[in-house]
Amino acid sequence: MDPAINIRTLATVRCTISGLLAAVAVAGCHPPQRAGLTRPRHQSISRQPIPKLSDDFEGKKIADFWLAGNFGSGRYASGAVKLSGAYARSGKQSVEITVHEGDIDAGGDDSTRVERAELDSGHFALRGREVWYGFSVLIPVGFPIVDDRLVISQCKQSDVSRPIVGQRYSNGEHTLTIESQGRKKKYHLPDIRIGRWMDMLYHIRYSAGSDGLVEVWADGAKVVSYSGPAADPNAKDAFYNKIGLYRDRLKQPMTIYFDNYTLGPTKP
Repeated sequence: MDPAINIRTLATVRCTISGLLAAVAVAGCHPPQRAGLTRPRHQSISRQPIPKLSDDFEGKKIADFWLAGNFGSGRYASGAVKLSGAYARSGKQSVEITVHEGDIDAGGDDSTRVERAELDSGHFALRGREVWYGFSVLIPVGFPIVDDRLVISQCKQSDVSRPIVGQRYSNGEHTLTIESQGRKKKYHLPDIRIGRWMDMLYHIRYSAGSDGLVEVWADGAKVVSYSGPAADPNAKDAFYNKIGLYRDRLKQPMTIYFDNYTLGPTKP
């Protein structure tokens, strides 16, 4: 037999053995994946798609996605949220939300006391992602106009005390605040006309960097365009939207109406 052939054969065998040993070493560090459990590249398996939620308040009860009134530290007192035929943006009903003195009492800023009656959309992993919220709001005739804190819609991040976005109505002034990482901006919104519906639409990118985004439309007109931080990088990746009444403690009750609520990854 040609000695050169034996040398080439031996070299081939050595290369094959080396390759097999390397493969065994890799397999020992990384257990094999079972069929159907392959992790997609560049995608976290802990993140779920942004849901598409809506409630036109036309049924016998509010939609199931709303968190219960006694969730966590409490969202609304018993009887504070109910369906009503008094006003409707479309259809025959809307949701009526009422807050009374002492409802879900809690400590506020500067030793104040606050109270609330709010619907909570639920908490979702939205860091670095875009979401749209829409709803119609009506403040009825006889609503107390006071120079105290009153938030009628807010977007929050878990473990962050102040809202990232707060839609406010105080002393007849309709405003929006955006707060993130110690920065705060205030925008004036169109006047609320008592007894008339106003359609609100929010587009938010919850980013802790300069690519954060908040855009707001009122009755179809763009009224806010913000770029900058819109999340806390050290807080939970859990974001939620609330609508209703969050105020400083007051003896007078307040009632507000909402209709046609939507939440989703794309413009409704």
